[in-house]
Amino acid sequence: MKVAVVGGGPAGLATLKFLAHAHDYFPIQPIEVRLFESEKDIGGTFSYRVYEDAELVSSKYLTAFSDFRLPEDAPDFVTPGVYVKYLKAYATAFELWPMIELHTKVDQIRRGPNGAGHVVSLYCKDTGKLTQWACDAVAVCTGINVNPVIPVIKGVERVPSVLHSSQLKTRAQFGENTNVYIMGAGETGMDLAYLAVTSKAKSVTLCHRDGFFCAPKIIPIPQVMGRSKSDPTGRPNKPVDTSVASLFDTAYVHPKLQRSQLLWTYYDRWIKRMHWLISGTEEGPDQWVGQMSASRKYIDSILLCKSDKALPYMNVGKRSDSWVNRMRSRIMNVPIRDNDGKKIDVVTWPKYVDKNDLMVFDENLSSDSALPNDQLKPDVMVFATGYTREFPFLDNDYPCVAQTNVRGIYKDGDVTLGFIGFVRPAIGAIPPLAELQAQFWVLRLLQDQFPKEVPRQISPNAVPSYDLDYQIHPRDGYSFYEAKRAVDHESYAYQLALDMGSAPTATYVLKKGWKIFFTWAMGSNFNTKFRLVGPWKWEQGAEEIMRNELFNVVKRSGGYVYLTTYTLVPMFIFGSLSIMLYAWFGLCNFVSGFGHRSNKKPSGGASGEESA
Repeated sequence: MKVAVVGGGPAGLATLKFLAHAHDYFPIQPIEVRLFESEKDIGGTFSYRVYEDAELVSSKYLTAFSDFRLPEDAPDFVTPGVYVKYLKAYATAFELWPMIELHTKVDQIRRGPNGAGHVVSLYCKDTGKLTQWACDAVAVCTGINVNPVIPVIKGVERVPSVLHSSQLKTRAQFGENTNVYIMGAGETGMDLAYLAVTSKAKSVTLCHRDGFFCAPKIIPIPQVMGRSKSDPTGRPNKPVDTSVASLFDTAYVHPKLQRSQLLWTYYDRWIKRMHWLISGTEEGPDQWVGQMSASRKYIDSILLCKSDKALPYMNVGKRSDSWVNRMRSRIMNVPIRDNDGKKIDVVTWPKYVDKNDLMVFDENLSSDSALPNDQLKPDVMVFATGYTREFPFLDNDYPCVAQTNVRGIYKDGDVTLGFIGFVRPAIGAIPPLAELQAQFWVLRLLQDQFPKEVPRQISPNAVPSYDLDYQIHPRDGYSFYEAKRAVDHESYAYQLALDMGSAPTATYVLKKGWKIFFTWAMGSNFNTKFRLVGPWKWEQGAEEIMRNELFNVVKRSGGYVYLTTYTLVPMFIFGSLSIMLYAWFGLCNFVSGFGHRSNKKPSGGASGEESA
């Protein structure tokens, strides 16, 4: 079998790896795989669309692939440069380089003769040669951060310097004594606003459409009665994305409870109440600007912003001076970070730039800042407005991402074309989800192409599959799942593991020792958990990682208030409810089955006696 992989980012490399090593797990011949990357090096966005002082918003524990970990001495949140080195080491460790063709652009992919297979048209940028390659399947792994989106703002051509975030690399590009406008309040927008306010710019203004909701990537530790408690080693607190106890959150939560709104409602209220308790505002800890409209501000329907370095500069003069907040902050409050005497103004989206080169805003929309006239004239405008998914190389008869109705990976009935790495977690990371998608797609592809050699079967040590609610919910007429394939990381990861037969049972994990069981129950859905059993089983290696690296981060409490309210209380509530639901439905099934057996007519002579 021949398979083409388009794109050399994390998703493409993970897909290449599982294709190239599939014969180590299944009784098939080695697959001929070729990965095509249009740039001169691998890494994708992490190599070519990064800026000064950038670091990943997901921790190294969650981001790393299941069987190849980031260095032990690396910080919890690595820079893009460190991550690209890691990806190169991954390619070396699994001997992927001979299958990677750099500086090779995929011009077209079309169906093969009579609809069988695919034909990939290639352009080698180094030699200028055009070639074609016939293959049996294609994995599209080009990523979500390729084609910049720049919204239309009338008169924007009057602004001296207009950039997309993909073009901005250093603070120097903001200039000196300039009015800088950052358009967009996502993670990139926040990062760039921080870069701008710490540059030589005169003023920095961030524009948003309907607010934002910051969720810190490190668990905040509030000061109690003015006293703070820090780790004696100087290590930052526990990363948020490692702190979700999966037991009774995804693992063993009853399906009816998991698909209900109850879990979402608890976490929505918990996050808002805890944010208020430790900072005085329901939005991100110490976020006093950029409030979202009430109709949209629900955790189940938004993408949280995990970059908060700009918040101290936005909060200048915005914190509440009410007696309630003063009393609350004396008892408990997150540390107030220094703003170095600088500030970032936060306003709504502009209507247009007028003939005097001034920004004009909708007077009916409230802004957090009233801008002075001399600040209304932008010198530099940076659009941190994301990217659009485009696949110009695919013929028109191929499905698009929006039509991938099998876990957002491929269209039912067309498994030979997979889209890997196009889901976006609200909190979490794309690379580990892409690895699970790669495992799932390669497995389904092999089951389609080699049904005898790769049958659909499940280990007795794996939890049987069922459907979870993993999509971010639509609200107020907008769906982040439809627009951006937004998912809940924990639920989506567990769903793919269930589908593959890779989610281990509690009894099986318990046999592995208390450290592995503790990591499995109290930690997030790290991909390594799903290598204990299943078609991609890597048992000894997974045990080693869970017993050491992952155990050491999971055992960190994150603070007793956080541990109690975010982990122990919901585990008790949802665990109790799940046990009751399992018991109730088990009893109902037993009674139903008993009644069904009782109503069966006896056979043979007894039947004759009754009929007589």
